[in-house]
Order: sequence, then C-alpha cells, then structure tokens
Amino acid sequence: MGVQDTSTKDYLSDADIFADAVNYYLYGGEKMVEPNSLKSLNSDLLLHVFGHDEAKRRKGKDKTVERYRDVVRQWNVMEDGTCAYAIFGIEAQTKTHYGMPIRSILYDSLQYARQAEELRVRHRNAGEAESSDEFLSGMHRTDRLVPVITLCIHFGPEPWDGALSLKELFDLPDERLLPYIQDYRVLLIEPSRMCDEDFRRFSTSLGDVLRFMKAAPDKKKLKELLNGNEVFQRLDRKAARVIRDCANVEINIETTEVVNVCKGWEDAIEDARQEEREAAQEREKKLCKGWELATSEGRREEAEAGLPW
Repeated sequence: MGVQDTSTKDYLSDADIFADAVNYYLYGGEKMVEPNSLKSLNSDLLLHVFGHDEAKRRKGKDKTVERYRDVVRQWNVMEDGTCAYAIFGIEAQTKTHYGMPIRSILYDSLQYARQAEELRVRHRNAGEAESSDEFLSGMHRTDRLVPVITLCIHFGPEPWDGALSLKELFDLPDERLLPYIQDYRVLLIEPSRMCDEDFRRFSTSLGDVLRFMKAAPDKKKLKELLNGNEVFQRLDRKAARVIRDCANVEINIETTEVVNVCKGWEDAIEDARQEEREAAQEREKKLCKGWELATSEGRREEAEAGLPW
C-alpha cells in the first residue's frame, strides 16, 4: 500500500469525514447521516463462488473471490443499532481508474452476496422450516437486503477522464441492444468539476482538501487560495497529510495535530527557489571555469605558434 492509499484511507476512516462525504453527495450537504450512527464493517469481501462446502473448497472444487474495500460503514437508523438502513462504501482514488464501473459492481455484488449468505446461515442455525424454494435460494420470501451505495472520491489534482457508467465501456455495433443492458453508474466526487458552492456544502475539512486539490495544478490559483486563508493555517494533521501525499506538495507536517499548510507551502516554495538559485550558481561556476580553461588553452596554443599576446 502506497503513502497516498494510507493517508486517504486513514482520513476517510474518521466518522465525521465519512459522514460528510455521504451527506454531500446524497443530501446536498444536509446532515442526514450522523457520524455516531455509522458502524464500522470489515473491508474484506470473500465469496465462495461455487457452493458453500468448506470441504469442497479445501479440495479445490470451490473457487473464491476476495476483494478489499477502502472504507465501509453501516448506517443504523435506530440508536440500539438493530435496524440497518444502508451500507456505504467509499473508494479513494488519486488517479483515474478506467475500470471503476466494473469495480463498483463487484464491490456491491459481493456486499449483497455476503448479506444473502448471512441470511442463509441464520435460517439454518435457527432450524427454521424451509420450503423447497427457500432451501434452494437460501433466502425466505420475506427476507430483505440492506441497500449498498458506493462513492468514489478522486483526490488527484488532474481531472477524471474515465468512464462513469458501465455503458460507456461498450462499443456496440447494434445500438438497439442498449435498452436491455443493465447499467451501473460511478458516484464520483471530483474536485476539478466542483464550484465554490459545492465546497461550501461540506462541514468538515474534506471540502478544504478537495478545494486545494482543484487549485493545486495552477500555482497562481493555489497562491490566491492560500493567501490569508485562516482555514489552511490551522488544518488538521490527517487532512494535511492527504494534501501532501496526493497533491505532491512538500509540506512539513509537524507532530502537532494542527498544521499551517500556508507556511508549509511557502517554505516549500522558498526551498525550491533556494535550490534553483544554488543550481544556477553552480552552473555559472562551471561556465566560468570552462571559459577560463578555454582562454588558457587559447593562450597556450598562440604562444606555441610564436604569436604575440
């Protein structure tokens, strides 16, 4: 796992940040999902593709599909946690993933398959009478699943240029097939296409991080953003790490929980300027040395030829 993956997953694991992302995309910034209503779930998804027999799996007759989600939370609508309303997953990307629609399908499908398997095991352990149909499917007619919603946050400074739906990946010779093909959309949060009003819909530092990402490719715009901006003078450490690792900005992050990104960015710019000055001085020294050597060689050749100096 790279530093970008580590910093973004650590950042999104914070319940406040996670809830803020969900509220922004699903509810336009309205605080419908409270951080304390989110329950952590295992990010690993394992499915036995053919059958459920452990003995068959050991003999190689049962194949498995295993994937790891970035961050996944269950939203409970009752305080006692007995009623799950939805399962949210957030995938963090720093570069365009050109197969993201397929990846989203797989993650959500495995999450639904896990729910179905849990229902099957629950019925079996409870010794509930099953009809032939219920036995075959592993589910009862009255069973219901918890909806799964996957968001993708693009933390990269460059625009996302990949497909945002499954249908965009097709090149069909007959367009009449399209109405019969199930589509799957990528629910993408992308800073390069966001406006000031979008950033104001966030209630945590996530909006500030995404705003920084949008300005990062343009040093002039980035300077305008940071100039006198108190928000970036007291940014939480996890958010500053995401900016440092994903925008490739050399920010000196101290051990304190609050980081002055403005000063860190200015220091990095000054360090870069100093390095450029030192490099220019070194180039000038080499040029002068080469000129002196050439002049010395010319004088020597003229002396050997008996020419006056």
